[in-house]
Amino acid sequence: MALEATHRYDDIIDLPHHVSRRHPPMSRHNRAAQFMPFAAVAGYDQVVAETARSNDHDMALADTPVDGLAEGWVPA
Repeated sequence: MALEATHRYDDIIDLPHHVSRRHPPMSRHNRAAQFMPFAAVAGYDQVVAETARSNDHDMALADTPVDGLAEGWVPA
């Protein structure tokens, strides 16, 4: 699918940016807050943190050297 050149906005593309006389511009802080993530699923952060903690614990156990004696293995 080839892109076609369109000229639908040629009449407005070079117009100056509109600045309202009635409404003051929004502060950068308030504008940025509109795009911040929100908690769409309650408790999701806690589940992720618990999973990470559990995985860290499991990885630490996997990295622990095992001599075989702790599991009841006795050399023959």
